[in-house]
Amino acid sequence: MRVCVQRFAKFSGNIKELRLHFCQTGEASKGAREYVQRYYPSLKKENPELPILIRECSGVQPRLWARYGMGKETSVSLTNLGADDVRKNVEAMGSSR
Repeated sequence: MRVCVQRFAKFSGNIKELRLHFCQTGEASKGAREYVQRYYPSLKKENPELPILIRECSGVQPRLWARYGMGKETSVSLTNLGADDVRKNVEAMGSSR
């Protein structure tokens, strides 16, 4: 397994938590699994204080959740997306609100 180290922008202070849900074996979650392998180390390095939760559950459809101030949450489906598309969604959630 090769880990690609790429620089992530530091997220805004408005985001309080990121959660990534995906299946360990499902084809629809393949991009989410690849995202965690390739990009998670850089994301965490650039945002060390941000809680980033990785949840694996058999049969679940891949989804990204972001929690902002005042308990506001948004989510986006990651079904059948590639790792780079997942990264774009993570960056968009981190810079919004």
